[in-house]
Amino acid sequence: MKRIEIMNTRPVLSLFFSLIFFSCVTSPNQILQQPLGVGLNTEEIKVEVQSSPVKTMLLEVECLGNYANLTIKSENVTLVDNLDIPQKGIQTFEILVDFKSLGTKKIQLFNKGSKINIHQIALNEADNASIPMFEDVSEESGFTTEVTWKYGGPSIGDVNNNGYYDFVLNNHDKVPAKLFWNNGDGTVTQHSEELRRWDIHGSALGDYDNDGDLDILISQGGGNGTNPQPPHLLRNDGDHFTVVTQEVGITLGSRGRSVRWIDMDKDGDLDLLFINAQGLNTSDGQRHIIYKNNGNGTFTNVRSEGIESADAERVLVTDINNDGVEDLILFEPLSIWIGKGDFTFEDKTSEWLPKDVQHLDYITGATDIDLDNDGFLDLYLARGKTYYQTANKSYDFDPVANRLDIRDEGNKAITSLEFEAESDITISGIFLWYRLYDDGFPIHLGKQKQTIQSPKEEDQLVVSQKMAEGWPEDRSENGWYLGYVGDGKWKMEWVRNDNIYWDVRISIDGVANVNSKWDPQNRNVQDILLKNVGGQFIDVSEAYNIPKGGSHQGVTVGDFNNNGFQDLYVYRFGFLKGRVTDWLLLNNGHGKFDITTSHNAVDLNDKGHGDMGQAFDYNLDGKVDLLSGSDNYGKWYLYKNNTNTENNYLQVRVGYSAKNNIDPMSAVVELFTAQHKYKRRVASAGEIHSQSILNTVHFGLGKEVPTKAIITWRNGEQETLELQEANKVVVAGKENIN
Repeated sequence: MKRIEIMNTRPVLSLFFSLIFFSCVTSPNQILQQPLGVGLNTEEIKVEVQSSPVKTMLLEVECLGNYANLTIKSENVTLVDNLDIPQKGIQTFEILVDFKSLGTKKIQLFNKGSKINIHQIALNEADNASIPMFEDVSEESGFTTEVTWKYGGPSIGDVNNNGYYDFVLNNHDKVPAKLFWNNGDGTVTQHSEELRRWDIHGSALGDYDNDGDLDILISQGGGNGTNPQPPHLLRNDGDHFTVVTQEVGITLGSRGRSVRWIDMDKDGDLDLLFINAQGLNTSDGQRHIIYKNNGNGTFTNVRSEGIESADAERVLVTDINNDGVEDLILFEPLSIWIGKGDFTFEDKTSEWLPKDVQHLDYITGATDIDLDNDGFLDLYLARGKTYYQTANKSYDFDPVANRLDIRDEGNKAITSLEFEAESDITISGIFLWYRLYDDGFPIHLGKQKQTIQSPKEEDQLVVSQKMAEGWPEDRSENGWYLGYVGDGKWKMEWVRNDNIYWDVRISIDGVANVNSKWDPQNRNVQDILLKNVGGQFIDVSEAYNIPKGGSHQGVTVGDFNNNGFQDLYVYRFGFLKGRVTDWLLLNNGHGKFDITTSHNAVDLNDKGHGDMGQAFDYNLDGKVDLLSGSDNYGKWYLYKNNTNTENNYLQVRVGYSAKNNIDPMSAVVELFTAQHKYKRRVASAGEIHSQSILNTVHFGLGKEVPTKAIITWRNGEQETLELQEANKVVVAGKENIN
């Protein structure tokens, strides 16, 4: 028998391993002999790690309440960062973990949320799997950014056509949208001019005037529906950008959200699609707006029945039926619109989607992905709750840090709870999302209602039991009420007498326990993976082992380990006041993802939330890197892929077509090896409100060598490249048309 030592904060118990088959997790490498309860205490288990430090961890967990989050560490190594246990009952999980070394290890188990019982843990061999490791190179590369709000991800493209990707960053309000130039030596330089500022949403890169460089389109919000604006078109004039919106005929606007460059009439130049928020349409009733590129540097508004009134703020441009005409995935609610090549789109939601997925809500981001290299584009739908949806009786309690974070709606309501704190408490992080209300939201302490009139978000207010002694009978004014009622117990209430804010937030340190008569909002929503079987999608979410639950804000796609199969990177909202590690989904090529948080693309000191990013090779070393945004309040991060792999790759840089100078947008690259065929489009690596143009198309090849590439531009022009070597960049078309 193999001896296993199980330890916790109570006296140490020694148990002997025996083979027990549970209903869900069965493995010869099971660790537990009996269920292990994990509440507010930290539990520990000793295990022996042999053969390889990378293991597949199988978990069978029973959640006794609404939801929980389980973190598993081995000494100083985080094996699993805040695994979402999304609902009550027994659930199973399969996660790739990296112990970093072999030998006897202590596993520590930390739980937030409802109490859980772990019925079983097993460690299996991971079939020689390796986990890509990322390094934060933001500072050393010169990629210095401020802490700020963001909106819908960056736009990535080779703006100056020097062969390296540049970055357009969408900062929502106080910090302007910015452009960083890629110097080609691993460093970047911020453009000297700010792009746009205040109420900025999505952006898009495209060469609308066919002069060989990329122009920038930036979506402008509508001031909460009071001031509709057209997007800003910034023409690339080499050393600077000129705002030409009105000059080129773009005059219509709404509550701007997503902007896209699409050749909607297949005449060779890029037209415009604006997807807008509900609430204020144009004077003639258009919610979504289409502009035709006249081919002479100007645009004309075109009406398109159906699509212009569809319900959505976000869009993914793709080609799900392989006809060379762009299709639109609108969300949320989810709908599918097949392009006809004449500025019209046909709603084919019922034909393409399973019934239970049609008009699905809570979709935050989407990407197309060819899961099995069959040439059909599949869909990954990241799902979570927006800030407005999250702000409804949400709280997080961290029993280790003794911290309570609260976020609630600012609509008319009275909400109360009780908590325990043996000593002073510290109030911080008070945030009131402005909604044209200016009469304040003070703190009222104790029976005497000692008032702190205008607490600021950065304030750290220490409140003693004596200061807050007692509980007032009259709590009719707007504000926060706190009272100490004895024996370590506190009462709290927040009163909104009208719809005065979009949301209200507060944090309290020094809390030992929380009691409420209402359940905090369960923010878990299930992502969806749809496989394209030719003419329709089927749901393969469970079969492919995608993460359970969570509140995910975006997704990007790329082959991070060059094994020939596209992987996914899913951005997690995390806690109300705490970052968690995003999910890396490694496609093992056998109809399944190995999911992991052991990739190092995280800054746990960051105060924001996972938002959106793009996967691309910023330094052309053949490994797909990440540019990630951390929102409200976080920075932008550039993560270099340092994966140690002997797998081959090829990158095809698509320029302009030889005959008609068609730009690379939506070009298709087919790459052949002796045994396989791969197919990719020039497009974004996932979309929310922004659009990239990734025209250096990356292919992971495993151990294979390319033999041929066929590049097809959107007007049908083709070029064939005969190939003999891997691990390089090859060029198709004209790099410069000037």
